Amino acid sequence: MGIEAFNLSSVSTPKKDTDRGERKEYVSAGAYRCKVTGIVTSDNINNYSGSPFVSFEVVTETGKHGRCRFWAIKETDAPKTKEWKAKSLKDFLVNCGVSNFSTDSDAIKSATGNWVNVVFTYEEYITKDKNTNEPKKGRMIRYRWSSKDGEEITYNPKYNKPLNPEDEAQFKKLLDEYHGDSTSQEEDAF
Repeated sequence: MGIEAFNLSSVSTPKKDTDRGERKEYVSAGAYRCKVTGIVTSDNINNYSGSPFVSFEVVTETGKHGRCRFWAIKETDAPKTKEWKAKSLKDFLVNCGVSNFSTDSDAIKSATGNWVNVVFTYEEYITKDKNTNEPKKGRMIRYRWSSKDGEEITYNPKYNKPLNPEDEAQFKKLLDEYHGDSTSQEEDAF
């Protein structure tokens, strides 16, 4: 039984977005003037089983991408939660210039193409490097609030959520376990 060469130079593979130079740059925590460029709902995602949402895709004046996500109202939500979810979405839509709220679907769709000022904040969490499994801090950028285009909006870092002291201690413990506790190694050496 003979072995043949793969002839890899003649094999084609699908190109990834990064191969075509289409890698997106995303917003960091801060205030931005953004244009709503599209809408994604949890229904649009194959095999999605989490909480339902509607997400507005936005692009800043400098070409950075962001998402303004709003969680759908569920029957199991407390009345105050239902009210907060509805108010948050309506405030965003009003700030996008939407004025017709005859149907939820039409109001949501009419935000596309409009400009709005948006503040994004971050929330840290513990994760692992996908290649090495080394513990690391991850950072989710989240929509925080908005204002109408042309109005003032201010980012305030106090709304960011770095790891709390307990999670920071857990992160340090995981790092020590991953790298080996240098203190105990030094003690063992003597």
